[in-house]
Amino acid sequence: MSEGRDSAFGVETTRFARAVADAPRALPAGFARAAALRGEGPDLALVLWRPTAAVSVGRDQAIVREVRRAWCREHGVPVLRRPTGGGALWHDPDQWAFCLAADRARLGADPAERLATGGALLVAALAGLGVEAVFVPPNDVQIAGGAKIASVFLVETGEEALLFATLLVRFDVAAALSALLVPTEKLTRTGLEHARERVATLSDRLDPVPDDATIVAALTAAVATRFVARPVENEAPFPDVETPEPADPWEDAAADVLETFERTARATLRLRLTRAADDTVTSAAFATDAAHTPADLAARLATGLVGVPLAELAVATARLTRPDDRFVGFGPPDLVRLAARAAEKARLAGALGLDAAAATGVMLAGPGGDALDALDRAGVVLVPYCAKPAWCALRPTPDCIDCGHCAVGDAYRLAHERGLEVTTILNFEHLGETLAEMKARGVTAYVGMCCSDFFLKRHVAFREAGMDGVLMDIVGATCYDLKEEHLAYAGTFKAAAALDLDTLEKVMARIPGPTSEPGAGEG
Repeated sequence: MSEGRDSAFGVETTRFARAVADAPRALPAGFARAAALRGEGPDLALVLWRPTAAVSVGRDQAIVREVRRAWCREHGVPVLRRPTGGGALWHDPDQWAFCLAADRARLGADPAERLATGGALLVAALAGLGVEAVFVPPNDVQIAGGAKIASVFLVETGEEALLFATLLVRFDVAAALSALLVPTEKLTRTGLEHARERVATLSDRLDPVPDDATIVAALTAAVATRFVARPVENEAPFPDVETPEPADPWEDAAADVLETFERTARATLRLRLTRAADDTVTSAAFATDAAHTPADLAARLATGLVGVPLAELAVATARLTRPDDRFVGFGPPDLVRLAARAAEKARLAGALGLDAAAATGVMLAGPGGDALDALDRAGVVLVPYCAKPAWCALRPTPDCIDCGHCAVGDAYRLAHERGLEVTTILNFEHLGETLAEMKARGVTAYVGMCCSDFFLKRHVAFREAGMDGVLMDIVGATCYDLKEEHLAYAGTFKAAAALDLDTLEKVMARIPGPTSEPGAGEG
C-alpha cells in the first residue's frame, strides 16, 4: 500500500485499504474491523458488509425513547449503541453498511463538512448504480420526492474520524416500525403504507437489482475517485465481537425524575434531571440524535450539572460548553434553552403543585421563558379532537356542549369559567390556521393539550406562531402509539386519548379569572 503514481488514475494516490465481508456480520464486527484495518496504517480504511438483524441507536440517544425494547427482546433482535451520533436505525442483511476511517482533516474541515463528504460518496455510488440522489444535511441521502435511500453518521476521536453509512437494497418496513419507537419524518410518518412512501430502496429503483459485487464496486469506486486512490484488498477475517445490551439510565422510572426536550430544525435534545429538596440537581442525563465533537458533551453535562441550583441551570450549561465544541444541527443557545426550559418546568411545578411526572408532561412553546407569566396572559385554550370520545357527535367539530361525559367538557367548562376562548383542533392544518388567526388578533399566550410526539414532530408550527404556550401531554391510545398519524392529521383518527384532568385543573386554576389581577389565580 505504498504511495506512488497510479496508472489507472494518472496522479499521485493515497494508501487505500478495503475489507469486504463475504457473509452478513454483526454491526459491532464491522466497526471493529474498520478500527483494526485503520490501525494497520492506510490513509483510508473502507469496510463494507451486510449487517445482521439489529436495532442501533446513536451514541447519545435515550434508548427507551427510541426503541420498542420489549419487541426486540421477544424477537431476538439485539439493541446496540453505535459509536457515531445520529438517530435510531433498523438493520438487516438487505442493507449494506459502510465504514470509512481516515484522518478527520482528509474528510472535511468540520463535522458538518465531513458528513457532507460521506453524503457525497453515497450520492456518487448511487449514480454509478443508476440512481439519482441528493444529500440532505445532516444525515440523509434522498431520491426525488424526499424518500430516504441511505444515511451517513460520524464519530471523531482526536484527529481520527469514522464515517458510517447504510444503503438500503430492500427494507423491512414492518419490522422497522415494530422495533423503532419514536415516529419521525425520516421513517414512521404514518403506518406501513405511508412509511413505505418515506423510504426508497435499490430494489424499488432498479430492475434487475444489482448484485452484491456491483454494489461493493460502486461504493469502492466512489471512494477511490474522490480521494484519487486505488484500493488494496485486505482479507483478514471480521472479528467476533461480544456486545452486551447497553444500559440506559433513561429507563429508570424514579418518581422524582423531570424530563424536557427541545427540537431544532435538525436535532432533538433531551434533558433528564433529579433534584434534592433544596432544588439542586442530584443527577442529570443529556440525549440527542445530532452529531457533535468532542464526544464527551453528554458526560460533561451529566457530571457538571450535579449540585447546581435549578435557578442557575441555564448559566451552568453555558459554562460547560467549550471553544473546541462543534455541533451539527444545534448549538450552545439550544442547550441553554433546553436547560432553561427544564428549570422553568420545575418552577411551574412548584407553583402549581405538580409532581415530577406531571411537570414532565408539560411542554413550553414560544419565545418567552416565564410559564407563569404566559398563564397570566393566556387568552385561548386549544383541545385536541382525539380526546373526545369516538361516539361523540361533536368530535369532528370545534365545539363542545359540556355534556359531562368526558374530560373535554371539563376543559371547556374550566376555560369558560376563566373567560377564555376554547376550541377543538381538528387536524394539523386547522392548528396552523388557528394559531395564525390568534396571532393576527393580538393573542400573546395560550394553553393547550396535545401528545408529546405531535409537539415534537410539529415543533415548527408552535415555534413560528410566535406566542407563548403552556401545553399538557395527553394520555391513553394516541395515534402515534397506534401508528395512525395519517388518520389524525386528516381528522379521522377513531381511537380516543384522554386529558390529564388533574394537571389541567391545576394549570387552569392559575389563570386569572375575568375580574382577577394577573397572578391572582387559585393555587
